Amino acid sequence: MALCLCYAAFVELNHGHYEMYARARLGDAVLAAKVVASVLRRTEADWERALRDDPAAFTWRALCEAVTVACTLAPAAPSDRLHRAMPDQAADAALLHDFLGLEPAAAAALMGLDESAVHVQLKAAHRWRGGLGEAGGA
Repeated sequence: MALCLCYAAFVELNHGHYEMYARARLGDAVLAAKVVASVLRRTEADWERALRDDPAAFTWRALCEAVTVACTLAPAAPSDRLHRAMPDQAADAALLHDFLGLEPAAAAALMGLDESAVHVQLKAAHRWRGGLGEAGGA
């Protein structure tokens, strides 16, 4: 019972941000909702394993994998330019902070990282985007 409550609280806290992220990358709200639902079902099925790791990091990895695969179903999604232009963690940090408006601490919690790691990834993303003349925008 406690595991179910813990999982439910985790979903309540993160579901909206997961959908925003998936929608921003895929450019398709329906596909994003399906991807997030699938990832959350997978997380629920492996919840005890997620707890041994870090539920946020565990789910974030699954979400990123699923969104990347789903991008093949929506290949023209212009919103995924960041991920085609720079390393994934830097692109994720930039998307969450610069384009979706999450504070670095909130982005870190969502990604299962320390806030300092998100700051490092944001600096890397800004360097990449500067080198691209900002063409790598979301």
